[in-house]
Amino acid sequence: MPFYDLHCADCGQDFNLRASVSEKTEQRIVCPGCGSVRMETIYKPVNVHVKHDAPPACPNRHICGAGCHHGQGA
Repeated sequence: MPFYDLHCADCGQDFNLRASVSEKTEQRIVCPGCGSVRMETIYKPVNVHVKHDAPPACPNRHICGAGCHHGQGA
């Protein structure tokens, strides 16, 4: 069963819980704060980390930003 980040449309409480897909689609998830079944899904970005041999970080990244050419042999 997946975990869902939900927001109660009635009381405004945000919470995370594990529920079946049918519980969510059939609106059988109950708010722990007020008992409402009017939930909105909270969408969050997904972080993906790829490990690779990166060049050394720019010593001036605080000035030029992380996307600079320093440290890449240019």
